[in-house]
Amino acid sequence: MGKSVHYYLSVWYYAVIGLIECVIIVFILSEWKLPSCGQDRWILMLIAVLGITGQTFLIKALQIEKAGPVALTRTVDVVLAFFFQFIFFNRAPTWWSLGGALCVVLSTSGVALRKWYNSSRRS
Repeated sequence: MGKSVHYYLSVWYYAVIGLIECVIIVFILSEWKLPSCGQDRWILMLIAVLGITGQTFLIKALQIEKAGPVALTRTVDVVLAFFFQFIFFNRAPTWWSLGGALCVVLSTSGVALRKWYNSSRRS
């Protein structure tokens, strides 16, 4: 999108498409229920707010920086997911999930570092 398009436009489409997908899936599964507990409703709202905040930061980062360093930074999500899973849910990741995460981190890091190296060598 570049710097000429306001970042809220991408965030708006992220939210609208997510809402449409959720409505379609809930309609197919026939699960039109809100959580009965008050805490679960607050957690759902927190997930929505944090998702839109994360998308906003990602779009701003892509407008400010090249895609290589941003993609490299995004691989931290995988590491944090395993960390939070272990700390909060007391569940150790399996060897298969660690292997898959390692493939994702290494491939993304390799592509990002190669692009970053090539672009810095040209300039």
